[in-house]
Amino acid sequence: MSRSVDTDRFRPPRRFLALAERLRGEGFETWAVGGSIRDACAGAVAGRAYEVARDWDLATDARPDDVLRLFRRTVPIGLEHGTVGVLEDDQLFEVTTFRRDVETDGRHATVVFADTIDEDLERRDFTINAIAWNLATDELRDPSGGIDDLADGILRAVGDPADRFREDYLRVLRGLRFAGRFDLEIEAETRAALEAAVPGLPRLSAERVREELVKVLSDATPSTTLDLYATTGVLPSWYEELVEASADRTAWLATLSAVDAIRPHRPRLRLARWLVQVSDDPEGRADRTDALAKRLRFSNADRKTAVALSRHYLPFVGPLDSSAQHRRWLSEVGDRWRDVFRLHLADARGGRSDEAGRYVTATWRIVHEERAGGTPLAITDLAVDGDDVLGLGITHGPIVGLLLEELLEQVLEDPTANTRESLLDEARRLIELGSLAGPGGPDV
Repeated sequence: MSRSVDTDRFRPPRRFLALAERLRGEGFETWAVGGSIRDACAGAVAGRAYEVARDWDLATDARPDDVLRLFRRTVPIGLEHGTVGVLEDDQLFEVTTFRRDVETDGRHATVVFADTIDEDLERRDFTINAIAWNLATDELRDPSGGIDDLADGILRAVGDPADRFREDYLRVLRGLRFAGRFDLEIEAETRAALEAAVPGLPRLSAERVREELVKVLSDATPSTTLDLYATTGVLPSWYEELVEASADRTAWLATLSAVDAIRPHRPRLRLARWLVQVSDDPEGRADRTDALAKRLRFSNADRKTAVALSRHYLPFVGPLDSSAQHRRWLSEVGDRWRDVFRLHLADARGGRSDEAGRYVTATWRIVHEERAGGTPLAITDLAVDGDDVLGLGITHGPIVGLLLEELLEQVLEDPTANTRESLLDEARRLIELGSLAGPGGPDV
């Protein structure tokens, strides 16, 4: 290793240190591995602070039975792969026995336990993930040169790239995420093997693909990785609705800039903005977003949110629209109106347009004032309900809902009409008009 890293940057939780000390006290070798070490090293060589992964993982020569024996509170996360979860004051740490792969099918690996940390690091996917820190001696073990690669801005597979991707096709998506997150250029042989492995992506489970996407959308600037999805041919495997959109580079890059402009703690909102481009038609956007969200098995709540935001992204309102138009828009969009505004603010910020930003902000203020004023916006806000309408002598059925919708429309136009007396008078008039239409006439 030609470059050194100040291990004072590694600040594992106190409970993690105690766990490692317990294993060492029993004569077992212990090394900190995984994302926390990678992220700390990346920050050290780049001279900037990356958000360090929250999970601290431990690799050891202790076997799972040893770990289960030594710790009272354990969770059998993956005993067949040597992983035991250890609970320390309700914080879960993964403790995994050194291991090496003996057989893989592109989705799952059959492993055997190994005796050294070097054997364990040899089975890792990329050199930047094949770094281990010995908590007792402060030694950094980096046999594949991952720290040098971080410093040089390179993403490189451990060993033979083709073998690494064949072992687990999820590494294609992981590699693109790491390249985007750390601004790494994918080394030529690694990129060639990655692109050759893309046809294997459909063999992955939807859950693994979804979780990888959520991680991308939670990064500081997901645009680089999302663009790599397009340029490496990943989109047709799981994101077919976006293939056509990615062909228009100008519009595609503008969308990715808008995605970046949304804060990382809103990955579902970023997802919706990414999917807005699947169609120019509101219902087309909604249908295609729904299809993609179902394919990736997002929760019903997340899917409904993404679909609603895609549908209501356009048409939008402006500061010169009438109050009635603002109320109708609020009535249509419902409780998600703030998120729709956030999408349009992201467009303005992504496009670095101060004028567009002022336009959206001015509209926000007007609409927010309308919303805060308690204006009736839904049928449930009307001064009458279905029982009141039935009391006028009509029978149960769709006509009740239609009458209430028409009354809401009139209240949206003129909120002062929202009184019981006024609405019942209007309902009587509409019923009378409907009866005069006779058989075959228009519905009320």
